Amino acid sequence: MEQKWQEIKRKLQSDLSRGQYELWVSPIEFLGLENETVALGCKNRFHIEWIRERLEVKLLAVVREFFPLVRRLEYETLSGAPDPEEVPQAQPHRQIVISDLIKHSGPVFNPRFTFDQFVVGSSNQFAFATARGIASGKQMYINSAYILSETGLGKSHLSHAVGSYICRKAPELRVHYVTAEQFANEMIYSLKNGSIENFKTKFRAECDVLLLEKVEFLSGKEKIQNELVYTLDELMDRGKKILYTGNTFPKDIPKLSNELQSRLSGILVAPIGPPDFKTRMEIIRKKALGENVHLPSEVIHFMAERVKGDIRQLESCLVGIIAKSNILGVPVTLDLAQELTETMLDRLPKLTIDHIQQIVCCAFNISAEDLKSSKRRKEFTTARKIGMYLCRRYTTESLESIGRSFARTHSSVLYAINDLTKGLEKDNKIRRQVEHISRRLDASCLA
Repeated sequence: MEQKWQEIKRKLQSDLSRGQYELWVSPIEFLGLENETVALGCKNRFHIEWIRERLEVKLLAVVREFFPLVRRLEYETLSGAPDPEEVPQAQPHRQIVISDLIKHSGPVFNPRFTFDQFVVGSSNQFAFATARGIASGKQMYINSAYILSETGLGKSHLSHAVGSYICRKAPELRVHYVTAEQFANEMIYSLKNGSIENFKTKFRAECDVLLLEKVEFLSGKEKIQNELVYTLDELMDRGKKILYTGNTFPKDIPKLSNELQSRLSGILVAPIGPPDFKTRMEIIRKKALGENVHLPSEVIHFMAERVKGDIRQLESCLVGIIAKSNILGVPVTLDLAQELTETMLDRLPKLTIDHIQQIVCCAFNISAEDLKSSKRRKEFTTARKIGMYLCRRYTTESLESIGRSFARTHSSVLYAINDLTKGLEKDNKIRRQVEHISRRLDASCLA
């Protein structure tokens, strides 16, 4: 058992930054396996909460590779582990079960993702007002909206906030919250088990509010798109509320049917941008207040200045500082904040050509073979140019090395890069595609 646990940790180590692994995964101890449950030992409640919120889905998936019958994880505080504040143990949290990844019996919203906990700034004010309008129903002309942002900027927070608000204020309304992947999985599950009519009834006749996240997942999935179009038409005809979230403008999602693209493009789009310095300061203060932790002003200022990525990255660093303070039993100081932040940000793995190619293929929904082939379809040639351009931008590899990775000569790479550079000045669609993939590359290093 212990040997398998060490193999699990090694597999996680390859997927995480050095700082994340050393601080969060390395201290976990394997306590036992019983009745489809793996018990793990953590340092204290802060350690448990971080693992549950940030790593549990990935951890459970890796555990199941070695113990296929496992369905849930349980956590215990290791005896003798320091907990300086001596905070009473939190009530047991709901354990994640494999069936949760496919199907829910009802909406499950993160209790931390409410409108009150959302920090409003210049970059997200419009999206916040849009979500509040859909939730409250005061602006009756807003029945459908699309919240657009890169990962970690708050679109899921607003989606959960809408669901929580409606369930609290109008419990008679039937709210369905799903990601596009969950919608697809549930549809496939229903088809295989002969219950497709129940699926249609759930999302059409028995739905008053649909919260659909990560719409870009539907790229290239023709049958799922067709079913969703019929579902959206019925909901819109009945005046039901629909909130979508995604990281790409609907018209820029590749391989999206004209019918679905038409329905998504005809609604209000509310973008969220990266938070400015003032908003980052307020996010840190509010998060620390929620954790009942006092942060010196110089720590708040340092973090807001140093961590300029997405909000999830900012919160991860803050939670790490608080957890390390409690694990070691030391106060939060500027030195501690600097040490932890540098560990989590500056020791991240560097991007490679292979990784960039994977992200580009995912964005265009094409295979690596197509990317490197001689095929001249527009989506392939565009993806190749963007891939070469980003490899030159994000790596120190030579033109010859990049060319070999794309089965091209160095002169072909240079031509592609120059051609794309000119296109960025004239073609807004190309520019948005490059910016979108660039943000995904940045986020992949910080996940």
